[in-house]
Amino acid sequence: MRKAFFRRGQSLVDLALIIGVVGLVFIGMEVYIKRSVQGKVKDLTDYIISDKQLGTQSGEAEETRKSTFTLHSTMKSDEFIGGGRKLTGTEDSTSIYIPSTP
Repeated sequence: MRKAFFRRGQSLVDLALIIGVVGLVFIGMEVYIKRSVQGKVKDLTDYIISDKQLGTQSGEAEETRKSTFTLHSTMKSDEFIGGGRKLTGTEDSTSIYIPSTP
């Protein structure tokens, strides 16, 4: 009788461990699932708000654009006695969009 009692207790512990491991796996995968959903939502909104989609809905002709992008960045590194380091950086960017004339 005592043997049957310990065997039943052992199966409950095994079941609890399996449920715990599955729960930890789901908690660990939460970040990846959330990123996947965010990516799908971004793809959907990009499709809905795209220039082609807007042009076909309003009846306007598709327009091509030229763009230029300029980026200037600097990084400064200061090292301290004892091994410390301080990094400071600046960044200046310019974007110009030029609509083409038909």
